Amino acid sequence: MFLATAVRFWFRRALLLGLVFILFGASACEEEQPTGPTTARRTQQAFDLVTFLDQEAKALSAQPAAVRKTVSEEGKPTETKTIATLHWGEELGAFADADINKPALAGVFTQETSNNAAGQQVHRYKAKDGANTNVQEVTYTVNAQGQLVQLSATIVQENMLFRTQKQLFLQAQPGTTPSLQRYRLEETQKLLLMDAQHYGVAAEVVR
Repeated sequence: MFLATAVRFWFRRALLLGLVFILFGASACEEEQPTGPTTARRTQQAFDLVTFLDQEAKALSAQPAAVRKTVSEEGKPTETKTIATLHWGEELGAFADADINKPALAGVFTQETSNNAAGQQVHRYKAKDGANTNVQEVTYTVNAQGQLVQLSATIVQENMLFRTQKQLFLQAQPGTTPSLQRYRLEETQKLLLMDAQHYGVAAEVVR
């Protein structure tokens, strides 16, 4: 029983430290890193998220912009901090996981398009049954000019030992540079024989 309790403690601690690194570790150096390779062969079945993230990272670095972040555990805030200097390429890198314009993902999503109350187009992509992808669902909301207003995505990784589910959210204001306003990452991890643990990082860009 002691061993199980110890394993649970260190597992939870490791998860929290991982999110704390996301929260504070990205501000350790001042040189910017790219969001990720943008020269790879691409398809265009959805909004070009990778290019958007690259452009935002460059604009946020040039300004530069600060960010106010809050870490939460089991839905309860545990720490809030304003960070003046970040690696914006690394900071936004997690959202590139929601990119579905990879050749291997062509044709594995169903698409629904609708208009919201603001007259913006909402494009919802959902993985087909049995699709070989971690991206289960992604929704892009764009304005009349095709500029991103909001992104939400669900990403799941699982095997026999664990299951991890990530919820990504990003909000932008087209017409401003940079346009990014706020973003959020929520993660639920379930290890075999242990209870699920939920952590989150919410951030707001401070200009």
